[in-house]
Amino acid sequence: MSRRSTNPIQTLSNQLRKKGLDMVAEPVLDPAFGLVYTFKSVKPGMNNNDVAYRLYYAGEVAKWSPTRRKAIDRMTARTKKKEEERLEREASGSVSTSLSVSTGAITSDKGSGSGSE
Repeated sequence: MSRRSTNPIQTLSNQLRKKGLDMVAEPVLDPAFGLVYTFKSVKPGMNNNDVAYRLYYAGEVAKWSPTRRKAIDRMTARTKKKEEERLEREASGSVSTSLSVSTGAITSDKGSGSGSE
């Protein structure tokens, strides 16, 4: 089963069309600017304030969508788990180092004591 790649601009254009806006690609004289789009209303009688509000609303809806919130929650949990594992590794690493140092001191004392007898 082949996975269909999605173009982010096409996806955004489809979402905005549902909100009554159309993205129109403008010709660009300087390629350093990249792609330039103009937003036009699909419905007659809309002014620039209506277009701006619909753009703002579409952005807010996408920002707080359930899918995005779930992704943020998963990433937060993953980051927290990695941080806890790192702290555990550091704690266990410092304990094992201190044990080996104290064990080394004990064996060297025994060795020097048995050599003198």
